[in-house]
Amino acid sequence: MRILFCKIAFMKYYKGVQENVDEPRNGGSYVTENRDGGEVYNFDAISLEGREGEYCLGFVETKSTRKDRKNELHIEKIQGCEALKNEEAVEDVLVVWCATTPHEETSIMGWYHHATVYRHYQQCDFGNDFVQDYNVIAKKDDCVLLPEGTRRRYIWDAPVSKKRTYGFGQSLIWYAQEENAKPYIEKLIKQIQEYDGENWIDVGYTES
Repeated sequence: MRILFCKIAFMKYYKGVQENVDEPRNGGSYVTENRDGGEVYNFDAISLEGREGEYCLGFVETKSTRKDRKNELHIEKIQGCEALKNEEAVEDVLVVWCATTPHEETSIMGWYHHATVYRHYQQCDFGNDFVQDYNVIAKKDDCVLLPEGTRRRYIWDAPVSKKRTYGFGQSLIWYAQEENAKPYIEKLIKQIQEYDGENWIDVGYTES
């Protein structure tokens, strides 16, 4: 299975910033200074012109490795996508969204099944001078946002390399390429496939 791990700021609902109710935390200097971030709408399902149903637009910050290269998500590093070095997007990826919680744990917030992952940022213009950047998209029915109280390391663990020999390092993206990560990946995929708990995709504040 194609799988990608993305680290974003922590929020309760990911349906926009609501002052003193749901503000992004633990997302780096930009989030701290601006109390905002590209990921704040990651689980706010919307209708898109020309597409049937509702979709979630996911954002994870990518960084350039060279000054002359635009920010890029290296989709060819996703397991099974090694031949896609020149492709702009890859489909049918399980994208696992992770964050550092108020408990200072790196844990899973939720996931998109059957997502399309883009190499470069895409944009959706909603009018009123609001343009949303995204680099992952999935149908609402394939998206799960875990209830806040369950996002704990002992339940939904997201590995960090400084504590193990695999997991997130300095990058906000983990491609899970390490051989010794396979048991963790297999266990997590099974846990996700068998999940039948509450889904917060329709819970929380939204401006719409």
